Amino acid sequence: MSDNINPIKQKVLKKKIVYIDMDGVLANFFEEWAKLAGIKTGNYKDIPPADIDPTLDKMIGTDFFAQLPKFPTADKLIQMVINFFGSYKILSSPLRNDHANSKMHKIDWIGRKLKIKPTDIIIVGDKTSYAKQADGTPNILIDDLGKNIQRWRSSGGLGIKYQADEDSLSKVQQGLENFKRGELAQEDINEADDKEKETLFYKLFGMSKKEYDDEIRRQAKEQRRRDETKS
Repeated sequence: MSDNINPIKQKVLKKKIVYIDMDGVLANFFEEWAKLAGIKTGNYKDIPPADIDPTLDKMIGTDFFAQLPKFPTADKLIQMVINFFGSYKILSSPLRNDHANSKMHKIDWIGRKLKIKPTDIIIVGDKTSYAKQADGTPNILIDDLGKNIQRWRSSGGLGIKYQADEDSLSKVQQGLENFKRGELAQEDINEADDKEKETLFYKLFGMSKKEYDDEIRRQAKEQRRRDETKS
């Protein structure tokens, strides 16, 4: 199949950077979060709304992220990315009100748990600035949150929505194969299915949806200003 790829096109495709999210993709964050809330089923959707913030607050200042279980499929997923694109980077978000500490323990987890190490570890609230390179080449994000994938795509990137305890690795493989061939068609994201997780997403940052969207716009405006200054 690769023999049919135009050599010039293939050279461009090799430049794509694959970013992999940590929580929900490589590390079983949601089940451990549910257990911390006292939910025996391990299903975060069963956490009462009134317990969401108090449970997240319990994580602050602790090594919660360093102790997360690794999904059995994590190393296979990474090897799959390596086979298609040669390397990968981690792109994960910090816990609200605990950025430095949660970042430190996520980096610790990655160093201890992953057999094939990433070329870079980026822990940042807004992932969209990594969606494409300076020359316009789209990068790839594998993330469990539909909202992250939508914003990534809107910023010029290619995304695969994948949660390790809900989706098959074949979904990632199909997406990577398509992107390797240069195909840009991407799956539709069902926002209704992502509603509970989206609520958690904003809670993690300690913001309302409007506050988060305003912050994203502010950062995008600042990035455009820096780009104009460079040019």
